[in-house]
Amino acid sequence: MTKSESVIRSILGAVRVDIRPLAFAVDTAVDLMFVQGIPMDDIFVTDDIYPKAAEHFRKRSGEASTPKAVARRIERLSNLCWDTIVSRGLVMDYIGAQIKDIRAPRDIIFYLAFYVYFDKPFFTVIAKQPALLF
Repeated sequence: MTKSESVIRSILGAVRVDIRPLAFAVDTAVDLMFVQGIPMDDIFVTDDIYPKAAEHFRKRSGEASTPKAVARRIERLSNLCWDTIVSRGLVMDYIGAQIKDIRAPRDIIFYLAFYVYFDKPFFTVIAKQPALLF
């Protein structure tokens, strides 16, 4: 189990949902931001993350998944993560600020990427190292 999968499981628990697409998206975001040095604002999930995930995951029939299908899976999982974080009162633990809602499912990918990479919530890291945004 990857670190991303562990973090997502710690949020969702033992749900019967395949969390691997979201974990792959988080790992890809980590790679793009912290290994390749691409600023978060220059990463487009529809161009940079979803197509890579589609190449990685296959349908049950063995065919390659489409980026659109994988995007829907990742977005559903992101929304489920957000709803679970809020319902369990874990916003400060995983996000680092009492935000009321996310703007888009992509936000969860980046929040979790920061958490996975730094072992600290997004807003805590950004408060200490604002240069990471640029």
